[in-house]
Amino acid sequence: MEKFKHNHIMVPMFGNAIEKRAGLEKVTDAYRLVHRDECGPFSIDRYGEWLLVTGYDESISSAELLKRLEPELRKLPYRGGIVRTNVRDPHRRKLFKDTVAFGEPVPESFFVTEHGLKYEISLNDSQHPGLFLDQRESRRRVAAAASGKRVANLFSFTCSFSVTAAAAGAEVVFSVDLAGGCLDRGKRNFEANGLAESGRGKFIQEDVRKWLARQLRRQDSDPSGFPKWDLIICDPPVFAAAPKKGTAFSVEKEWPFLSKSIHSILSPGGAALFANNHRAGNDSFYFSVLQQQFPKVEPLKSPADFPTIGNPHVRSYWCC
Repeated sequence: MEKFKHNHIMVPMFGNAIEKRAGLEKVTDAYRLVHRDECGPFSIDRYGEWLLVTGYDESISSAELLKRLEPELRKLPYRGGIVRTNVRDPHRRKLFKDTVAFGEPVPESFFVTEHGLKYEISLNDSQHPGLFLDQRESRRRVAAAASGKRVANLFSFTCSFSVTAAAAGAEVVFSVDLAGGCLDRGKRNFEANGLAESGRGKFIQEDVRKWLARQLRRQDSDPSGFPKWDLIICDPPVFAAAPKKGTAFSVEKEWPFLSKSIHSILSPGGAALFANNHRAGNDSFYFSVLQQQFPKVEPLKSPADFPTIGNPHVRSYWCC
């Protein structure tokens, strides 16, 4: 098998990388087959019978990346997929430069399974498939802690953490996100898992900063009557454009406010899961800010299919 001799793409390593994922099929049919920089400036994710290839070198178009990887992709037992090129500039509203498809046409939406729960996926979506694969172990940890708890899932996206908590027996789960479309998909995830009729899932379309500010005001006005939260998940984007009559969001700028506010509304003995994927960020900054608020801050390891290569792909902390 001949290696590509430019742009650091090492196709022969496909087999070695994929072999390391052996055993993941026992818990999920959605995981990373090849991690970013493990074989070159791209990643390959499996979502059921479909693949998502993401290129991180803007000088290589999606069509060119597919041409280079196609001989090896054909050897993988999947029906088809999407190749897309990531855009580095976070200020652009469009996250991907271009996309191309290969194999059979990918359905507009379908479900994958993780730890027995179903999550809706859309590979044709221009933003994100709908399930953060690097948070698999964090979802399992939330499930272990959620029974009987009041849970708030902030920046909930498609509500995968909310589904996990509700399925594990949480008393109530609030999903807060500014994107109504993401919350709609979250509602479908609740329905797919037989959780919609329970009434324990609440969906709030609002800027998380405003939601937190309102919680703090309620607590200040009635300290003894304010119902504190037992478990809070906070997995914000690195950057988000300004909503109408609002300000743009930057995780580095907002991290101290998020940390302090969440600690303030957490019940005694409660816990919070913080995460972010700010690759260019400073590890010690994110960790130390949390330490200023919480007695115990435990950095969590990424799943085995997301090995640390260079800067961390995602930072996750369990705080209590």
